[in-house]
Amino acid sequence: MQVPVKSFMSGDPVWITADASVLEAFECMLDRGIRHLPVLDGERRVVGVLSIDDLRAALPYSPALKQPLAPGEREVAREWQVGEIMSHDPVTLGPDATLAEAAARMAERRIGCLAIVDETGRLAGLLSETDVLWAVATAPALRSAAAPGSAPEVLAALVRELTQERERVRTRLAKNLAAEKSLETDLREVPLDEAERGADATLMQETIALDELALRRLAAIDQALDRAAQGQLGSCTRCGNAIPIPRLRALPATTLCIACARSDPGTRRP
Repeated sequence: MQVPVKSFMSGDPVWITADASVLEAFECMLDRGIRHLPVLDGERRVVGVLSIDDLRAALPYSPALKQPLAPGEREVAREWQVGEIMSHDPVTLGPDATLAEAAARMAERRIGCLAIVDETGRLAGLLSETDVLWAVATAPALRSAAAPGSAPEVLAALVRELTQERERVRTRLAKNLAAEKSLETDLREVPLDEAERGADATLMQETIALDELALRRLAAIDQALDRAAQGQLGSCTRCGNAIPIPRLRALPATTLCIACARSDPGTRRP
C-alpha cells in the first residue's frame, strides 16, 4: 500500500533524553500508557528508541504498565540511564515513506515502532505496531507477516542488527567529534557574547554526555560480537539456557538470562 506513514503516525509523540534515568522513562510510559519512547538530543534529533520490552529485558524485575514500581525497584531503575539501554541510532523513516515499507522494516527488525524524522533528522512523529495494525485492519492487502525464523536465524539476524548499529554509532561519533572540535575553536577564538558562549558550552556538554553513553553501547556491542564469533552469544553462562533476543538487544554484553539475573538479589545491574 502506498499510503504515507504520516497518515497514521502519532504527530506529537512523548520523548525523553539519553541522560534521563530509566525510572523517569518508566514513569512517563506508565503515566501516558505508552510502550515506546523516542530518545532525542538537544537539537530534537532522534538518537535512540526505548521500549518497555527493553526495560523488562534489562532490569532485574519485570515492570508492568499497570502499576507503579515498588520502592526497591524504583531505586534500581534510578541507577540506570536511558542511554545505557536504548537502541542507539535506530532505523528511521521519513513522513512520506509508505506504510508497506514501514511494515517491512518493523517485521525485518522485529521492532514495535519506528521514529519518523524530517530531512534534518528531527522527530516528526512515531509509528507504532498498533498504528500499522490499524492500517492492516483497514487495508487487508497490506498484510505481509513474516514467519518467525529458527533460533540460529534469529540470532544471526541480531548479529547483523548489532553490526549495523555499531557502524551507525561510529559514524555519528565521528561527526560529533568534528562538531566538538569546531565548538572548541569557536569558544576559544571566535568573539561571542555571554548568551552565545553559554549556549555553545551547553551544547558541547550534552554532546559529550551522549557520546559517553554511545561509547559504552559500542563496548557492549563489541563484547556481544566477540561472543558471537566464539559461538557463545545467547547462552547463559550460569544455567546454559538461551538468553531472549529482546534482552540481548537491550543489553548486548549480558551473559545471564533474565531468570538467572533475577534469582540473585544482589544483581542490580545484570
